[in-house]
Amino acid sequence: MLRGFNSILDDCLTAVRNGEPVEQVVARYPRLAARLRPSLTLAAKVQAAPRVVPRLQAQEQGWRLVRERAHQLRMGTRRVSVRRTNYAAVLKPAAAALGVILLMTSFGGGLAYASQDAMPDSPLYRVKLAGEDVRLWFIFDETHEAEILLDQSDQRVEEMRSMVSQGEKIPDDVLSALDDRNERAVAILTGKPEETALRARVLTQAQEQEDLLVELWPQVSDGARETYTTAVARLHNTRLSGGAGEAFVSVRPEDLLGGILSISGQAQQMEDGTWTIGGVEVKVDDRTIGGAELQAGATARFVVARSSNGRLQALSLVGGLLDSPDNDTSSALVSGQVESISSEGIYIGGAFIPFSSDTLQTDSIKPGQRVQVTLKNTANGVVASAVKPSGSTASSSAKSFTFEGTIEGDVSSSTNQWTIGGLEFEITPSTIVDASGGDARDGARVQVEAINNRGDLQASRVSVLAAEAPEETVTIIGIYEDFEDGVWIISGFPIIPPEIGDDPPAESLVSVEVRRQGSDLFAKSLFVVETTDDHHLVRTQGTISEIDGSRWTLEFGQVRVASTAEVTGGEPGVGQRALIWSEQGVDGELQARYARLLDDRSILDDGVDLVPTDE
Repeated sequence: MLRGFNSILDDCLTAVRNGEPVEQVVARYPRLAARLRPSLTLAAKVQAAPRVVPRLQAQEQGWRLVRERAHQLRMGTRRVSVRRTNYAAVLKPAAAALGVILLMTSFGGGLAYASQDAMPDSPLYRVKLAGEDVRLWFIFDETHEAEILLDQSDQRVEEMRSMVSQGEKIPDDVLSALDDRNERAVAILTGKPEETALRARVLTQAQEQEDLLVELWPQVSDGARETYTTAVARLHNTRLSGGAGEAFVSVRPEDLLGGILSISGQAQQMEDGTWTIGGVEVKVDDRTIGGAELQAGATARFVVARSSNGRLQALSLVGGLLDSPDNDTSSALVSGQVESISSEGIYIGGAFIPFSSDTLQTDSIKPGQRVQVTLKNTANGVVASAVKPSGSTASSSAKSFTFEGTIEGDVSSSTNQWTIGGLEFEITPSTIVDASGGDARDGARVQVEAINNRGDLQASRVSVLAAEAPEETVTIIGIYEDFEDGVWIISGFPIIPPEIGDDPPAESLVSVEVRRQGSDLFAKSLFVVETTDDHHLVRTQGTISEIDGSRWTLEFGQVRVASTAEVTGGEPGVGQRALIWSEQGVDGELQARYARLLDDRSILDDGVDLVPTDE
């Protein structure tokens, strides 16, 4: 089971309190040694320190000093951050005074020590933040203060990672604290151009934090959206300015209120200076990091901010232009039941997928749970980019499904609602648009990963396919729920079954070819992909880079597609994307049960090789 850093730290602190040497405890977690050692060393020192119980006279003297300090703060005799934060009340003089007294009177292991590991959902979290600011009062070297503020900012990132790994939403307090620490550190370093190393750290940290926050948009609580947009905008503007303070151009928080999308595809410049990326109109200008590299006809992937009125502003070009074997244009996915999970990686269907330090886990994953893993090519091979729960059942109110149909109408400037195969899909604030197979345009064939929430269809991913099919033909892969009033109910859709044939098993996963006639959906054929007894099956989606007889090589490895497997969508070829359900054979090799070819032709440029290497 994958454990968060704070859970491991708790166990290590318990061991130190029980008398184990710090180095002996640290040796259990060699990959985390550098992060664990400072906290455990401090804990050991606190443990060894005699408990201090102040005399009444000392307490009175402490209160007198605190009242003087509070008066100095009110009179403005020392620079303090004036930015509003949601825990500002804790930092008001009276509350800060209380924090000092608590720190003084509880040194031997009281409230201040207890709050050191407090998470944002803990009542002690504000005490922890106040304590951090109190300690900064006694740092008189501004460069050192900036360094500590950046350390505190990094700690906020770890807190957010830990929360989302447990399935928790990110609250306002931690985002506000992150933004506050970053703002104060940048303010100090703006006047210190000689601090090149620390300013370089600001830029590196800003990029890492912006990238993470972009991924975490769906995990941010509703009440924290405004603070989130402020934090992301400030990080982006810090990068635009080179860490030197105010940028000549800047992104405003309101530019992000509609959410953040990922759009990839071929770039074309329009007459008014805007661009289309995969057929979608996007503003690429001086506020776009890496935008100067863009060339007409190149394939690119952008992180894009959507304003509240739907305007798209490109924030950054991801990984450079993608017309190169060094860049990953694919969107390979692996879904299935977890066999085991650790800090090193995850086993699904007998295949091990390693984690990297950037792997994002969005829930507390346990063996037996069904998950979806997004893969990423790196210099060291394929790793997990993100791990999240997946799947739905007939009893779920929100039902996941895969839909293949044709775009109807112009979607180039419509970022809220697309009509696909006669159905209206909501393009959510975190929808991924992958147009590597062609532009998103009227008549283009697309695959949609979506949720049917009581008739509200929300797209999580839209992939343009290099394929042609009649407009009235669609494919639905979803859960068979019931036979009701003469129709099949599949992931919430009423589908008229063929006159001849049996109903599929209840709650089975089926792939059904459908013909649209007006608002009616008529099933042409159906294949049972997975029953409730088939939890060992693994769903994979990727691009074929090699075919050797019955073996297909994709980003995640090889799959044997024997003659007994059901293959739909055409003939396989290198460069085509495939959606495959497999099981592990006796020899450990994945054996396909069902495969659907998504493309009629290759989506790869000549010479592009998607086979991961260790080089």
